[in-house]
Amino acid sequence: MHSTEYAIQQALYAVGTAPTRREALASFKENQHLLKDWRILYADESKAGPLTLRRAQFSEKGFVSTLFSGHSLWVLDDDVISSSDTMMFQVGYGTYIDSNAASFIRSLAYREEPKKHLLNFCRMLSDSFSFNELSNINPYLYLWEAQRDRSPETVTGIRETMAALFALSWIKHPLNAEWGKMYRKLYQEQAEAEADRFLYQFYLNLDAGLGKAIEDQVDLLEAMLLRTKLIELSSKRSAQNKFNELLQFMHDELSTMMIRELLVCADILFREGKSQMSQKLDGLQKKKRPFDELRNCARDLNMLRSMDQLTNSISDHTNSSFYIANLITFDRDIIDIIQLTELRAIALRRSSSDAFPIYNRQLDTWLSEKLGEKRLSGLESIFRKDGFDTRSRARSRSNVKTILQEDRQKLACIIEKNNS
Repeated sequence: MHSTEYAIQQALYAVGTAPTRREALASFKENQHLLKDWRILYADESKAGPLTLRRAQFSEKGFVSTLFSGHSLWVLDDDVISSSDTMMFQVGYGTYIDSNAASFIRSLAYREEPKKHLLNFCRMLSDSFSFNELSNINPYLYLWEAQRDRSPETVTGIRETMAALFALSWIKHPLNAEWGKMYRKLYQEQAEAEADRFLYQFYLNLDAGLGKAIEDQVDLLEAMLLRTKLIELSSKRSAQNKFNELLQFMHDELSTMMIRELLVCADILFREGKSQMSQKLDGLQKKKRPFDELRNCARDLNMLRSMDQLTNSISDHTNSSFYIANLITFDRDIIDIIQLTELRAIALRRSSSDAFPIYNRQLDTWLSEKLGEKRLSGLESIFRKDGFDTRSRARSRSNVKTILQEDRQKLACIIEKNNS
């Protein structure tokens, strides 16, 4: 079982990292016997592909993007390869917002006298997106980000945000002070009733297991960031040695290779400053609430991971073969990470909801640049079949919780020592 899975992973990686779509197609044909249950969405630099990819800076701070690099997506699967006819695919598209962007829409709806700063942000949204797109904003990434806190104040904020988002489809008017007045005068009661119905069901789903699944995933990402900071702060060794230790930690203790997080953590350890997140975590020991800071960064990373998974969430999107999420954000942390960890491809298992992201970096070349040939050769077994099998057997969520608790205590000691 493990050997077939490993061979499939290798084949997916070969197709997904091919330098051109022609080579990706040739690679898929070569591995077709292994990939019958897989569909690969390959991002190409050409604008001529069947599915256009979106990435745009709107205004000074606004950004809307998918997770992919390039300009268009091509679909490779067994049906496409085996047929000479043009294939038709139903694609689900969704536009999401994070809590940052959602808070502007909520404030516009509920503030009697909106400040200029708020009106500017809302005008940018109005100028950059059609009424139709704004009225179909999908709230789930925002809700998953906000769900952990059930305090009355937070739940009231979520309720008001959801009500304002529902009202976007009813008030076909630019997002300005007038829109807010119309909302409060004509639509607030109806929108809040709609939000209550929606949130009742949402919180039932959270309590039935969704909430725990989200927090488990955030735990894993926090464990990665936390250990990176521990490794960084607890010795004066070279960045290469520290990075080597982080890779061993992923393999030996987390039993998983998380490439997006590895790219972000390398930015921290090598102090490359490619993301605002690494700059923010740079002075972590001096922050007032360092553990909240780490958890929030883990939640930002989880938003992108959720977007990976949404690509194969076709059961929720009737008749679609796959789903492409676009995110509207004003958050520099998230913008930087999308750009630092953009995807060349994503592989979707057709018989389940598995989604396997493939990054726009040749991993072996990148690791070699970071570690040097000698150190990398010492880690070879991690990336071979034996390493893959070892991780598959050892993976455990309860283990992650233990690691996280122990590492939090260790980091708390280091911080206390530094501040005393």
